[in-house]
Amino acid sequence: MKKILLILTLISTFFCLMCSLVVFIPSKPPITKIELDENNKLNIYFSISKYKLNKNIYCYLSTDDTSPTLSDENWIEAKNSICEFDFKEDSYNLYIKNDKKIIYSFDSNNVKTLVFDIKYDKKSKYLAKGSTFKINYTFKSIGISDNSLIWTSDNEKVATVKDGIVTAISSGTANISVTLNKDKKTFEFIVSDLIVSTPKKFDYNKPILQCNKYTKEQNDLLDKILVDRIAEKGYKTRAGTVEAARFLTLEFPYRISYFYENGRSAAYRTDKVDGEGRYYFVGLYLHSSRTKNITHKKYGPKTWGCSMYSAPIGTYAPNGLDCSGFVSWALLNAGFDVDDLGAGIASHADLTDLGKRTDLTTTIAKSDKIKVGDLLFSYVVGGHIAIIIGMDSNKFYVAQAIWYDKPGVVITEYSRSKISNEFNYVILMDTFYKDDGNYSELWY
Repeated sequence: MKKILLILTLISTFFCLMCSLVVFIPSKPPITKIELDENNKLNIYFSISKYKLNKNIYCYLSTDDTSPTLSDENWIEAKNSICEFDFKEDSYNLYIKNDKKIIYSFDSNNVKTLVFDIKYDKKSKYLAKGSTFKINYTFKSIGISDNSLIWTSDNEKVATVKDGIVTAISSGTANISVTLNKDKKTFEFIVSDLIVSTPKKFDYNKPILQCNKYTKEQNDLLDKILVDRIAEKGYKTRAGTVEAARFLTLEFPYRISYFYENGRSAAYRTDKVDGEGRYYFVGLYLHSSRTKNITHKKYGPKTWGCSMYSAPIGTYAPNGLDCSGFVSWALLNAGFDVDDLGAGIASHADLTDLGKRTDLTTTIAKSDKIKVGDLLFSYVVGGHIAIIIGMDSNKFYVAQAIWYDKPGVVITEYSRSKISNEFNYVILMDTFYKDDGNYSELWY
C-alpha cells in the first residue's frame, strides 16, 4: 500500500511539474480596450500580467483566414501593452505572439461587436417645436453585429426619438441617447418655440414684427440659435452667409419691415448713423438692451419693429432693414466684416465691389456659373442688392429687403429665363468667400 501511495504521489508531482511547462493560452481574448484615436488609428490594449504573457509581444491584424508566419514583416511590436493599426472597418483575425510562437488568435466574426466609436456631427442641436430631425450618425466597429441601436430620450415631454428621428414636442431640453452593446453616446436637443420649422417656401402671410415683442432672454437665445446655425454651415464661408439670410427669412417667425435708412456707419461717411434701417452688429435687434451698441443716432435708437421717423419718406414707420442693410448684416453675422456698405455702384466702396460684377444675361442665368451666396444688383431706385439663398434647375430663390408689394425682408422666386429682366448684374463671390463650407443649393 505504501508503494502504491508513493507511486501516486510521484505521478501527481510529475504532472504538476508538467503543468508549469505548458504554454498558457487564455480562453478569452486578452484585450482590455479598443479605441479609435483622432488620427484614425486603431489601438488595441491588452494585459500582459493578467494572462501571464512575457514582455516581448507582437500583434498581427488580418482580414483573411490565412495564419501569418512568425517571420511575417507585418507583425507589430506592442508598446506599453498597446498595438496600433491603421483602421478600416471590417472583420478581423487578430494574432498575438511572443518571440517563439503564436500564443493567441481570435476571429472577430465569432465575437460580439466591439464598438469603439459612435459619432454624430454635433453634441447639441436646437429644434423648433413640432419639427423632426434625423440624426445622421456613424459608428465604427469590428466583429459581427445586428446593428441593433437602442434610442432613448430622458424627457419625452420635450422630445421623443425613434430609429434616430427626433420629434420636438415642447420647449425644453432632452438628452437623446443611442446605445450599441455597451457603448453609449448622448446628444442634447434644445426645443424652442422662438423659431419655426423651416418651410419649403417663404410665408408671405407671416406677421410683421411688432415693437418690444421679445425679452432680453429671448433675444439672447435667438442669437445663440443663429450662431449655432451658422457654425453648422461654416463660419466665414459662403454657406454660413447663406444660412444667416435663411435664418432671418425662414426660421424667424416674423417678417422684418423694410425701412428707408436714415444713414450708415460706413468708414467713408462723415454723417454716420447706426441702427436706422441698418443693424451692422452681430445678432438680432429685438430688445432695448441691444441699443447700447448704437453710438451714432439720428432719430433712434429703436429696435426692429418699433416706430421711428424715416427722413427719406418724411414719415414714421417700423424700424427694420433696407436692401443693403440686410445683405451686410448677413455677411457680418457669417464672419465677414465688410463695413456698413450700400448697394450702389459708386466711387466709394459698395457691396457690388466684393466679387466679380458680371452682366446678368439669360445665358449666364441658365449656366452653372452662379452659386447660392452670390449677390444680385439692379439699378432700380438708385441701386438694389439681394442675395441668392437657393437654386434649382428652373429657379433662383432670392432673399431681399423690398419696399413694394408685401414689403420687408422676404424670399422671391425668379425663373432662370426671366431673372435678367429684374437684375442687371450678378456679383460672383468665389474670390470673396474662398471657402464654400457645408454648401447646399436648397434648404430642404
